[in-house]
Amino acid sequence: MARPIVYGPAGSTYVWSARLTLAEKGVAHELVEVPFGAHKEQPHLSRHPFAKVPTFEHDGFALYETQAIMRYVDERFESAPLQPIDVHQFARMNQIIGIVDAYAWPSIAAGVLFNRMLAPRFGLPVDEAAITAALPDARLCLAEFERLMGEQPFLAGERISLADLMVVPLLSYFSRLAEGEMALVEHPALTAWLKRMETRQSWYVTKPAGI
Repeated sequence: MARPIVYGPAGSTYVWSARLTLAEKGVAHELVEVPFGAHKEQPHLSRHPFAKVPTFEHDGFALYETQAIMRYVDERFESAPLQPIDVHQFARMNQIIGIVDAYAWPSIAAGVLFNRMLAPRFGLPVDEAAITAALPDARLCLAEFERLMGEQPFLAGERISLADLMVVPLLSYFSRLAEGEMALVEHPALTAWLKRMETRQSWYVTKPAGI
């Protein structure tokens, strides 16, 4: 059986989520770097016609969309499941994943991380207005993550799930910026969760350079 292949830049939060899933399942994989900008060109467009990352391949089976990749990995490979059996916890996991896609990634990643981290790296102007506009939604996402987690050790229950693996890349980056550090001070339970997640082997073996 060939090793799964993940295509995309290691620093992408979605690529990181896919790799975290593989690591949590104990599955060795190959990362094929797709440099910034190359996702809009061939050969990547042949893997993802919408020019996004990551894409995935395993034994000749090609797949794109992060959620689909993560669920495939969880269901294809043995080891502890990353999707709860309890219907309420399963629904909560899906709710949190939905929050990431609809609200947290647009505000935290596109609004703040892009301007604070990527724009300076590539010589692009930093849009301070975009950062300011994104922060209210970013703070609301943090508040909801903490509220939905409640007193549980993980976001959707007693065990780690795909919800945790979707959220942790965003907050690992965000917490290292002044805006994120200030926002997380208001959420001690979520901060404690993040610290726990950052002690897991899966986090260490997949974390991008610079984290």
